[in-house]
Amino acid sequence: MKNKLLITSALAAGSLMAGSIANAQTYYEKGNNYGQSTTTVGGDLAIIYSAFRKQNGTVTGATSGLNSSRGFGRESQLNVANRGKLNNGLDYAAGFSLEFDGRGVGNTTSGTETPSISNENVYVDLIIGNTTLTVGVDHVQRAYAGSVPAVFNITELMTAAGSKVTYSNGARTSEAAHVGIIQNIPSLGLKASAIYAPRTTDTGAEDVAAVTSNTGTNSSYEIGVIGVNAFGIQGLGVTGFYNSMTKSQVSFYGAVKGVEYGVSYNFGTIAIGYDKYKNENATQTAAAINPLGENANNAVAITKKYGATYAVDANQTLGFVKSVTDTSGSALNGLAETVVALQYGYNFGPVALSASASKFTNLYDNVAGPQDQVNGRMAQVRVTTKF
Repeated sequence: MKNKLLITSALAAGSLMAGSIANAQTYYEKGNNYGQSTTTVGGDLAIIYSAFRKQNGTVTGATSGLNSSRGFGRESQLNVANRGKLNNGLDYAAGFSLEFDGRGVGNTTSGTETPSISNENVYVDLIIGNTTLTVGVDHVQRAYAGSVPAVFNITELMTAAGSKVTYSNGARTSEAAHVGIIQNIPSLGLKASAIYAPRTTDTGAEDVAAVTSNTGTNSSYEIGVIGVNAFGIQGLGVTGFYNSMTKSQVSFYGAVKGVEYGVSYNFGTIAIGYDKYKNENATQTAAAINPLGENANNAVAITKKYGATYAVDANQTLGFVKSVTDTSGSALNGLAETVVALQYGYNFGPVALSASASKFTNLYDNVAGPQDQVNGRMAQVRVTTKF
């Protein structure tokens, strides 16, 4: 469903932005109507039912025995986007999203909703042909989903089940307030980006007081590229990302680095893909690490994902995804975490239904040592729509 509310800048200035603040949507009467803009309001909604069952083995750092949980989750997001021309003729785009999520599978503790409602896709872009100069939060392209085809992203499943290794990729620079450049390369089917975040975990929530506090992280940068029909090859997809953050004075074991690269190919009804993620010191703080020194145990986790989808017909898709995470370089766990998921999706037009059945082996789950084993299964059904 793509019903969208369109608001011209003249209407916004006249009826929605009365008074002195109307200059934010001024209609410039200059030559070729430079300054005219259009605002688009849309969103998406997901309602999710999950059932999870896990069994802890020989345990030192987790609660032993059998645990199970079931219930509904939700994700809803409102997107506001504005596009137009500046009075000098250049194109611009600006926008923000409001995301309203639940607290996660099996979370029965008291508390309020996540504080990250307003740090989704916040941006102001200056567009010069195929080049975009940008400032914002969580706006540039990301390696979050990688290249592996799937009915829906398995990372969401793994996070809900308790995986802490494969959710983040290095410094996660793109989720912080950043400045950067995005370059479209149509002749190669590629989009490249480079961004810099002054404080890696800062989402810009402190307003004018931003310089008065220390978040415990240093600056970071990220470079990346995503290709669709890359290099002129129909059906070829590629991803490649690298980010880096120098160790801060008060947290993290060492320098944080993230590397991701992947490739996929769509044969028509069948698509296959492979991704590799390397997270270095991304999940480990100084207090949790071997005290022998910064180089005593470089905390590295490497995740390899394999996936394939099959389009049964125009509306039905089957999917298989496997993820294997090697934590032998980690001070917390030396086991290989394996996740296997079978997925199904049906498209009803404005509404989509998807389901997944997953098996987890040696789930990372914040356990304290290689003797800990957490195995589990999860079934999940999702109803999603856009508006």
